[in-house]
Amino acid sequence: MSESNYWTRLARRRISRRGMLRASARAGVGATGLALVGCGGDNDDDQPAPQAAAEVQQDQQQQAMQQAQQQAAQVEQQEEAQQQAAQAQQQAEEPQAQQQAQQQAQAQQQAMAATGGVYRRSNTSTPNFASLGFGTAGNNNGFNEDYSIFERLARVSPSTVEPDPSSFPNLHRAVDQDFTIEPVLANGWETPDNLTWIFEVRTDPVWHTGRAFDIEDIHYMFESIRDPNVAGGGAPVSRMTANLGLGEATDATTYRLALTRPTGYIETLIEQANIVDRETYDRREDEALVIGTGPYTFENYDPNRGWDQLPHPQFASNNNHPVYSGGGPQFEKIQHTIFADTGAMGLAFEAGELDSHQGVPIGLPEIEERLLEDDRFNAYTGWGVGGRVLRFRADAEPFRNKLARQAVLMLVDAERIRRDFGGTFDIAGRLPWQPGSVAFVPELDPHPMSVDPDAARTKAGQLLDAAGFTGGEVLKIDTLAERLDAPALAQIIQQEVGHFGIETEISPREYTEIVTLLTTGTFEHLVLGTGAWIRPGSPAYTVLYSDEYTGRFSAPHDDNVPLEQRPGISDEPEWLDMIQQAIDGTWTDWEAWNEKLLDVAWGHALFRQYRVNFESKDVGQQYTPDANSWPYAPGTHFAS
Repeated sequence: MSESNYWTRLARRRISRRGMLRASARAGVGATGLALVGCGGDNDDDQPAPQAAAEVQQDQQQQAMQQAQQQAAQVEQQEEAQQQAAQAQQQAEEPQAQQQAQQQAQAQQQAMAATGGVYRRSNTSTPNFASLGFGTAGNNNGFNEDYSIFERLARVSPSTVEPDPSSFPNLHRAVDQDFTIEPVLANGWETPDNLTWIFEVRTDPVWHTGRAFDIEDIHYMFESIRDPNVAGGGAPVSRMTANLGLGEATDATTYRLALTRPTGYIETLIEQANIVDRETYDRREDEALVIGTGPYTFENYDPNRGWDQLPHPQFASNNNHPVYSGGGPQFEKIQHTIFADTGAMGLAFEAGELDSHQGVPIGLPEIEERLLEDDRFNAYTGWGVGGRVLRFRADAEPFRNKLARQAVLMLVDAERIRRDFGGTFDIAGRLPWQPGSVAFVPELDPHPMSVDPDAARTKAGQLLDAAGFTGGEVLKIDTLAERLDAPALAQIIQQEVGHFGIETEISPREYTEIVTLLTTGTFEHLVLGTGAWIRPGSPAYTVLYSDEYTGRFSAPHDDNVPLEQRPGISDEPEWLDMIQQAIDGTWTDWEAWNEKLLDVAWGHALFRQYRVNFESKDVGQQYTPDANSWPYAPGTHFAS
C-alpha cells in the first residue's frame, strides 16, 4: 500500500506529545497552562492588583517552564528507550514481521470489497427488458449471465486464471477449461437413463420480493421456455426445448424431467436457463422490475444513466453449497453506467471512471492495447464466445455447385482480416469450434490463403474448372457495411476471383436488411459481416445454433417443407444426418464431421472472437471466469 494516503499524511502533520511539551516550554506555558488554554470562564472581579498579578504571573511562568522542561526530558527519555526496544525487537523478528505485513496487506485487499464500496460497471445500451431472464444473448449479458441477479439449476465449472506476462505484463489467461456442471439451485440430480433427469431442488433461497423459493419455480421455467416467443422470441434456451417431454414435481423438493430422444445439449440448457420469479416476470417491461434469488437486486433504473444492484438482504449465503461457500454480497452497490458505444466506454475506463466492463467487450484494438500496457488494470481473456462467418446460398446458380463455393472460400485471407479488423486475441479459422472443444481438429482449421496463397489459388482454379466456370460468371456479395471487416473482405475476394474471370457485385446492407435476407434465405450468393454461435463447450449446442452449417437459412423455403427437401439442401442427405447426430450427442468422429462441413461449403467461420476483460487493480477481487468465459458475480465463489 502506498504511503501517500490520507492517514499517513495526517500522521505526518500530527504533533507528538513530546513536541507539544517542548513548544509549550519555549512559549512559557506549562501543563497547567495547557489545560487552561481556550477554556474561557475568566471572571474580571477575581483578578489581583496589577503589580501583584504581574509578580504572580512571572512566578507561575518560571515554575511552568521548569515543569515543562522536566516533563519533556522525561518523555524524551521514555520514548528513546521505547524506540531502542522496538528496534531490537524488530531486528529479532524481522522475518516474522515481514510475513505478518504481507498477510495484513492481503487481508486488507480481500476485505476492501467485503467492507462495502461501490463497484462500477458499464453497458452500451439500456437493458432489453423483453428478453431479460430467459433471453441470454445480446446487450443484457453483462449482468444476465453472471449470477448476480438470476440463478440457475446448475452452472459450469470455474476456470483457473494464470498470469501471462509473455504477451503483456498485466495479462491473465483462463486455463483448465472444464464444462462439468455443478449444482446451484439444485442440490444435485440423477440420470437413471438417457431420457430422464431427476433434480433435488433447494428450499432455502428467497426471492428479492421476500417470497420463499419453491419447486413450482422450477416447473415455471421448464414450461415457459417451451414457448418459441418467450423473451420476445429467438431465446437460445427455447430452441433447446425441442426434445423436452413431461416435466413434473414429484414432491416438494424433487422435479422429474423426461426427454423424447437422446439430447446432447441438455446440460447446457440446465446451466444457461435462468430461474425467474413466476409472480413478477410479466411486469419486467412495464415496470423495469427484475426479480431473482441472486446476491444483488436490480434497483434505481434510469434509461439516461443506468441502474444499481444492491445487496439482497435475504440472500441464502449461510449454507454449505459449493458455489457460494458461505459468501454473500461483497459490495454495498454495483453501479451500472450506460455509454453511447464501446469507444466511449473504453475511454471512461482509461479515465478511472469504471472498475470493470465485464460482459461488454471493448473490442477496439487501439484502446485494448493501451489498457493492456496500463499498470492500473488487470486484463483477463478466456475463450471465444462468437465469431464472424461467411455464408453461401445453397441453391443460387452458378454457385449451386459446391466445387465453386469451395473455390471462393479457399481464396479468403482470414488472417489478414483478423489482423486488421479483429481484436487482440481473436483467432482466424474456418471451423465452428473454439480451440479446446472436443470437436476441434486443428489440422483442418486454417484458411488455405493464410497458409500458402499460391497453392490456394492453384487449387481454387482447379475447382472452378471442374465446376465448369469459363469466365464471365458473376459473384454477388451482400455485406454488413457497419462492420468494417465485411467490405474489406469483399474487396479482397473481388481481387482474387477476378484472376479467374469472375465478375463481382458488392451490395452494402444495413443490419435489418441483412437479418431479413438471412432468415428468408433470399440473399444473392455470399453474405459477409454476420456473427455466429461459435461457443466453447458442447458441440451439440454449437451445431444447434449454427444455421450457416445446417443450411436452414441458405435458401428460400416453405416452413411446411421438411429441411431435407428444401432446395440445395436436399443434395446433402448424409450431411443432414451427421448434423442431427451431433445435436443428439451421438456423433464421435469429429474429423469426418469437419471434413464434410468443408465439403458442403455452405458456410465457414472467418475468425473466432475472444473478449478481453479489464478490471481496475483497486477493486481487490480476483476475476474468475467460468468455462464459457462469463465472469462470476461479485460475492459468489466456488469452493477451492
